[in-house]
Amino acid sequence: MHFDIVKKLNDMRLERKLSVYRLAELTGLNQSTLANTFSRGLVPSVANLESICSAMGVTMSQFFAESERDFKLSDGEIELIENYRRMPKDVQKLFKELASKYDGIV
Repeated sequence: MHFDIVKKLNDMRLERKLSVYRLAELTGLNQSTLANTFSRGLVPSVANLESICSAMGVTMSQFFAESERDFKLSDGEIELIENYRRMPKDVQKLFKELASKYDGIV
C-alpha cells in the first residue's frame, strides 16, 4: 500500500476548511513552506509534519493510522481546538484542569 503523506495532509486541511495561510498561523511555519508542500508535493520534515498534525488536532500515530475514523473531528471539535490554541498559556492550563475534572455528568 502506498501512503501519500502530502495528499493526506491536504485532504485533512480541506476537510477542516483551513487555508494554507491559516495553517501557517496555527503551526508557526512559514506560509511558503506550507504552500510548497501542497503545490509541489514536497514531503515535510518530521518536525514540520508534527506541527501540522498538531495544528489539525491529530497525533502522528493517528495521522499514519490506516483508519481515518480515529481522527476525523466535527466542526465543533475543530472550533474548540482552534479557540484553545489562541488562549494564553495560563488559560490553557485552567482549561486542561477543568477538562480533566469532567466526569461526564451534565
